[in-house]
Amino acid sequence: MLNILAKLFKKTEKKSPGNAASDYWDGWQKEVDAEQPRWVDWGEHPAFLALIYREIFGSEEVTLFHHLKQQYPAFGSQACISLCSGDGGFERLLVDHGIFASVTGMDISPARVKRALETHAARGEKLKFLISDMNHGDYGSNAYDVVFAKAALHHIADLESAFKGMATCLRPGGHLVTVDFFGPSRFQWSDSQIELANQLLQQIPENLRTTRKGEIKTIVRRPTVEEMIAADPSEAARSEEVKSFIDENFLILEEHDIGGTLFNLVFTPDIIDNFDPDNAAHRQTIEDVFSSERALIRSGQLPSDFKFIVARKK
Repeated sequence: MLNILAKLFKKTEKKSPGNAASDYWDGWQKEVDAEQPRWVDWGEHPAFLALIYREIFGSEEVTLFHHLKQQYPAFGSQACISLCSGDGGFERLLVDHGIFASVTGMDISPARVKRALETHAARGEKLKFLISDMNHGDYGSNAYDVVFAKAALHHIADLESAFKGMATCLRPGGHLVTVDFFGPSRFQWSDSQIELANQLLQQIPENLRTTRKGEIKTIVRRPTVEEMIAADPSEAARSEEVKSFIDENFLILEEHDIGGTLFNLVFTPDIIDNFDPDNAAHRQTIEDVFSSERALIRSGQLPSDFKFIVARKK
């Protein structure tokens, strides 16, 4: 999702939304394979994860996997379907940590599914991967106990079909677990959001704002809807509507604000590798931005664009 910011000005020929999204993510996988970044976005960075876990779970030592295992032990014997599973790295962790007995991943990108199959073949029946467009809602019938959606729901344009598909594929009492972007559709960030993000960006030393291409990141700006669609028609297609679909179809058991309203705009993939988690100054820079954003969210001046939600099928 975050890599879209580096693609906004690239012109693409007109294709169907499904094909264009598939092509985009095929290209994304090839780029990641070639460049081998340590982290593809802030959501993987250890310094960010520590701050997020401390904020929502009360301790840096309590990871998402620890929380799910402690709070939902029944998941350990259940079957999960993971939407927009990409190269399967996260799904492998779900299996290896014993969160679920088995995980079936679905993704629109053949290149990403191929990478998942090649990388995780040793786990056999515990981990499967299929090529599928999430917009079709073809997730199976009464086949799973949990739908996992990590950075997935905001990529779905046909939310009606997707949530109908979830209801159909889940067994009675089934759950939805999601860590996702719920902010403005097509990244149409507010003026205040842009202004605050730029203020925080300017506080970061230039060497940490230097991209892999050697350019200094100097400004955060709002992309046009046309730029968003040209780069990846699935990106934040109807993200601001996702929460209402969850509320309509599921009973929320827990909901946590992750944030990201500002730091998602500041710590983009082209600079995130600059921040060494073992460097105290780098960690402090991240914490300063995180703390500034958190204060604004707590005061009600900003919403939380990212959330972690666990919900039960109605």
